Amino acid sequence: METKPPSDLPQFENIGPPATLRSRVRAEIARTPAPTISNARARMVAALATVPVLTAAIVLIASEVVYGHAAMGLVVAAQSTSRLLSVSILITALVIVSTVVALWRGSNGMGAGVVLLTLVAGCIAPIYAAIVLPSPLHEAQAQILVDISPWGTRCFAIAALVSTIALASFASALHRAVPVAGRIRGAALGAAAGAWAGLALFAFCPSGDQPHLLVGHVMPIVVFTLIGTLALSRALRP
Repeated sequence: METKPPSDLPQFENIGPPATLRSRVRAEIARTPAPTISNARARMVAALATVPVLTAAIVLIASEVVYGHAAMGLVVAAQSTSRLLSVSILITALVIVSTVVALWRGSNGMGAGVVLLTLVAGCIAPIYAAIVLPSPLHEAQAQILVDISPWGTRCFAIAALVSTIALASFASALHRAVPVAGRIRGAALGAAAGAWAGLALFAFCPSGDQPHLLVGHVMPIVVFTLIGTLALSRALRP
């Protein structure tokens, strides 16, 4: 025998959201359309074009103003041509790897994994330090007519400028586009921005003093990794 539910039980099949709520949801969706892939790609291309151009411009202008010669770090008191070439390759590779990992969105839009992002965020500064500190490329007492700060204050300022431009460009490229791991992605972006500063200083600065290299060249990478960690999470989240 078929039984019927008591007539006093509530019936749910026709219950829906109120008309006002429905209209508000539709209006909100219309006001905030999802970003298109083409826009995301355009922002990425703009960032990848802007950062190298502005970094090169800063190095050239600063070198001319301070030393009267372009890219002074590449022409003064290098220990050997082979070492100059090997260090330049290592630092350039560090910049490329950190930038690709930090900006990569992947086929699913989630980007690189947390482990890879953590490696970039945690290893860029130590690797750069291992490249430039134990055996500096330049002679510590190179004959240069311009006084170089023993603590790298000028280099720190140039590194901060390059890192700020790079970090702002990368954050703009990924604005509202990182659904997960926003804090560690911000740290990786900060480390990549610092790596660009490290490359700029390699071309700009002929100092071989280790305190100068530690404070003026390595510390900016650490500082901007922390800035990316603390400042970018909210800007990157959708």
